[in-house]
Amino acid sequence: MELGLSDKVALVTGGSSGIGLAIAAKLAAEGCKVAIAARQRTKLDAAVKEISGTRGFTVDVRNEGQVRRLVEDVIAVFGRIDILVSNAGTHLPGRIDDVTTQALTRHLETKVIGPWALAKTVAPHMRKQGGGRIIVIIGQAGKVPQANAIASAITNAAQHAFVKSLSDDLARDKILVNAVCPSRIKSPLTDALGHLHNEVYLGRSLEQQETHWGAEVPLGRWGTPDDIANAVAFLASERASYIVGANIDVDGGHQRSIF
Repeated sequence: MELGLSDKVALVTGGSSGIGLAIAAKLAAEGCKVAIAARQRTKLDAAVKEISGTRGFTVDVRNEGQVRRLVEDVIAVFGRIDILVSNAGTHLPGRIDDVTTQALTRHLETKVIGPWALAKTVAPHMRKQGGGRIIVIIGQAGKVPQANAIASAITNAAQHAFVKSLSDDLARDKILVNAVCPSRIKSPLTDALGHLHNEVYLGRSLEQQETHWGAEVPLGRWGTPDDIANAVAFLASERASYIVGANIDVDGGHQRSIF
């Protein structure tokens, strides 16, 4: 299927590893000119070296001044931004007694305030050029709250509200805002979580435990970052021109919510 993404300019935050890196690679393979944004210069340089034709930009999305400079710099290099993929941030595990208020604040700044600043800065440029795409990557806790992921549940639910409200605001300008919601994706993020969510280890090996994880997914396996990247590429394309304000689960059927 031809997606019509050739020569579009895409900005991907959190793009130096895992899901973000896969998204950047997929959009580049579809013909996009890709700006990869991340905090760590070393990882960013490695990502740019891995994906030919991309450019790297350092940014901490919690800093509104850095966000404004990022957008200005990307437009100075590429002339426009057609696609914004907001992927910065990670999962914050722990029960309420485990998570400090400061940690929750940083999490909200990265995953809610950062995307807010990005959208607020990018939207005027997209209006002038006649439209665009904004895609937010949102973890499963926003739809499936749980005691040992309370901070992520709060933050991700706020992201869903942001996407839906922003889509109402920008749709008339032909700026389509949507979300992609991963779950059970094998990536550096999930590898680093160790004892994941509500799984019970009881001394079993990692291989034994991962077999149980796969059994909880109707497809019988975990997904890969490429599975998320494929969904993002579709939403960024003209093939998705009547999809707005949606959140697309990419999870092998794992999530049990019906909305």
